[in-house]
Amino acid sequence: MTEGNPDLSEISQVFEEMAENPVTGEVRIKFRDGRVVESNLGGGDPDSLLREVSYDFSSGVIRLESIRGDRFEVDPEGAASKPVRPPVVYLDQCHWSTLSNSVFDRTRVRNEKDFEAAERLIEWAEAGRVIIPVSSAHALETSALFNERRQNLASIILKISRGWQMRSPIAVRIHEMSEALSKAYTDSAPLSGLDVFSLAAGAMDTKERATLPSDLPPGLSKLTNRVTAFASIYDVLMNPERVPSPVPGWHEHFNRVSMDPEFQARSPKQKAIDGRALAINDVISEGVATAHRLGISVEGSLAVELYERIDSMPSLRVYGDAIGHRLAIRAKWEPNDLIDMLYLGCAAAYADVVVAERAATNYLQRSWRGERQECPVVAKLPDAVEKVSHLLG
Repeated sequence: MTEGNPDLSEISQVFEEMAENPVTGEVRIKFRDGRVVESNLGGGDPDSLLREVSYDFSSGVIRLESIRGDRFEVDPEGAASKPVRPPVVYLDQCHWSTLSNSVFDRTRVRNEKDFEAAERLIEWAEAGRVIIPVSSAHALETSALFNERRQNLASIILKISRGWQMRSPIAVRIHEMSEALSKAYTDSAPLSGLDVFSLAAGAMDTKERATLPSDLPPGLSKLTNRVTAFASIYDVLMNPERVPSPVPGWHEHFNRVSMDPEFQARSPKQKAIDGRALAINDVISEGVATAHRLGISVEGSLAVELYERIDSMPSLRVYGDAIGHRLAIRAKWEPNDLIDMLYLGCAAAYADVVVAERAATNYLQRSWRGERQECPVVAKLPDAVEKVSHLLG
């Protein structure tokens, strides 16, 4: 604790709530004895889409309200440490759109069963019975929209996810490689597990967010960073301005491979092997960096080492098997397939239920070799509700 300054535990005994208006810079502190102190610290952002950001010192809940009146809550980080975690349901963007339309534009949900399923998932999420996380893929695809449609979609995603995020698939596979290489080549204690679905601030970012040095005590500094991180992403997603999405060129390589006569002449078993090998080739630079960080010198044989251990790396295994299947059936690769392969594959490896669009569901189910009895991926919201109902008992 910083000398002379009370930390979070002491402040929590006195404060009940602290709130800020991001537009004006006005701050309101509510004390536990009923007193309320208001002040304007200046430095407001007139372009902010948030009217209020507050922190409840009793519950640990962050509350946010948009200019247009949308209200959101972020569950306290400690909720992720409960001994029994609710089922995790990962939705592809098209199904988030169905949930959004069920709230904001009922006429766009033509199938009554889809509407009822959307209502049920929203009800479960708001009651804390299921976790429906947001990911950076959702943020990217939402940012490509604009005006009210974007705000409606962002509103339902932020409201229903309640701060839960799926970590970046890149961060997940780096952790998987770290575990596999550490177990094989070092005598150090096993690495701590990675919470793929997390309430940590910035969990869905590929790289850890840089934080400026702070004179605040540790607890208050962490709280400030947490509130700022969530307020920032919520503000950005509620902005109605379109953000152009980058168009990756990686998919053309796979189109060339799938049409290659020599590749197509291979046996189905060899194509499956090739799919995993291509997945390892995709991540080899990350693997080299991981090995260096662990002090392991296996550059010459790293690809072989990772390939032989791919079954111990769930998301990388799903990624490789899906590549192999799509190449084998000569599926045409589109720019957006990268998001599907990375995010839906990672979700399939760790979530309890994944709801994807039909094409992705088909290739993930057909390429599934997981240890579970069945693939967790379905194409329809009613099917997801049925699966969750069984999990909830």
